[in-house]
Amino acid sequence: MGWFFGRKKSADTMWDSMSSVSRMVAGFKREGEAVSPRRNAGIVYRHDDDVPFLESLAEHLDGILYEGPGATKTAYEITDDDHGMRWAILNDGNFEDLLSSIFTVSNAIKMNGGSPNLLAAVFQLDFANHAVNPQVQMGTGFVNAYLIYRFDRDSYYPFVPTGDNPGERDRETERMLGSSIRSAGLKTENAMTEWLGLWGIPF
Repeated sequence: MGWFFGRKKSADTMWDSMSSVSRMVAGFKREGEAVSPRRNAGIVYRHDDDVPFLESLAEHLDGILYEGPGATKTAYEITDDDHGMRWAILNDGNFEDLLSSIFTVSNAIKMNGGSPNLLAAVFQLDFANHAVNPQVQMGTGFVNAYLIYRFDRDSYYPFVPTGDNPGERDRETERMLGSSIRSAGLKTENAMTEWLGLWGIPF
């Protein structure tokens, strides 16, 4: 898959990046653009038997998500995809709680020896076609896209797969969507060579 890791990011930096997705959605809505986050998001990581916290992550999630002042009702499951990666998939109809839960679980993994194993946080959204391409008339449908946050680069990029096989993606739509989300204030990875594909997302 070609993932590489740079310097570690602080929890404050990571939270600002996570919450910026909410600010981006609000910005689109202020402009009258239809953008709808879906209720599933995920954290993809490399499983490692030598990291006890990752080995028993499912046993920790109740305490991580459901206890303390920031508790949510976010549902979760741990699953493996067809490409050998492990996912913590979170489900919540309240997008603010979903963002908070993604951050909380990611930070818990980082704080318990799993930072080098974290690959990405993945959000799924529906963007109106005219939000992606201003030349398209309103009311002409939606683009379903993933926003991928790379922990190592502290930045997002859009991913629009057209199939489950590596290489199957809509690069032109990704390029236009990247420009739109950047204009809406989301910190976007500048180098498209770093927009790594992530096929077989299990939600």
